Amino acid sequence: MLIGLFEKHPKILIECAIAERLRRMPEVELHPTLFNTPLIYGPEAACESMTALYREYIDTAAEADLPLLLTAPTWRLDPARIATADVPAGINSDAVNYLIGVRDDHAGASPVMVGALTGPRGDCYRPEEAPDTDTAERFHSTQIGELAYTAADFLLAQTLPAVKEALGIAKAMAKTDKPYFISFCTGTDGKVLDGTSLSEAMTGIDRAVPRPPLGYFVNCTHPGFITPNYPPGSLERLVGIQANGSSKDVTRLDASSETQADPVVDWAQAMSELHTTHNVSVLGGCCGTGLAHLKSLAQI
Repeated sequence: MLIGLFEKHPKILIECAIAERLRRMPEVELHPTLFNTPLIYGPEAACESMTALYREYIDTAAEADLPLLLTAPTWRLDPARIATADVPAGINSDAVNYLIGVRDDHAGASPVMVGALTGPRGDCYRPEEAPDTDTAERFHSTQIGELAYTAADFLLAQTLPAVKEALGIAKAMAKTDKPYFISFCTGTDGKVLDGTSLSEAMTGIDRAVPRPPLGYFVNCTHPGFITPNYPPGSLERLVGIQANGSSKDVTRLDASSETQADPVVDWAQAMSELHTTHNVSVLGGCCGTGLAHLKSLAQI
């Protein structure tokens, strides 16, 4: 069904920020290592605030008659972090089931697909912290195996700063029966934070795994970092972006105590240029984005 979605629709929406929006809400306290995931268990007001954000995105896609991809809040749910947090052992499957429930209770006529996230082992802005490929495959296999047994429609490894770790994750995901995507974090030069060009990173992983990803994303970056740095036709395997609202370097954004965002109209124009120049079909937001950003994407 997911492959058919890409074949049928030249534009697909994916959620904008969830955790970063929740961070600014007075009724919400994020977990120090698992962020918004434990909110699926409560408190009730905080859980409802998170659910309301997903519903906003579902409504926006339905109003535009566009398909939508949502991702369950499983980004940091590796065994090491779960072991040191006071949360149920089945939190990965619980998080996926939570979002499937939100989708099923609120979805309209437009298709909504639910994915399951995994993230880097270390700091997503520090490629030097990334494990080597074999270590990454071992480290991430437990969580990926748990997510593969859920009813998620796809897997997505997100905010990866180094190709060596991305390859290990891809090898683990290739062993499942789920379609999957790999998403890199890039610098202002459009390269993965470890210095690898996107075209080289995608080709290398495609050649090294028995079942390549359905496609590749970039996230926690800006479309203005990608479009001018690659000639048309060179990023055919890049299918999606979840872009920051700001065109500042990600390391500067990470050090900021306040939300940083360019005017929505400028952001949407940059996203439109990436969409048309490189045929990137899945469009959504990351840090500094919200409902206004998704609405702007629905209109381009």
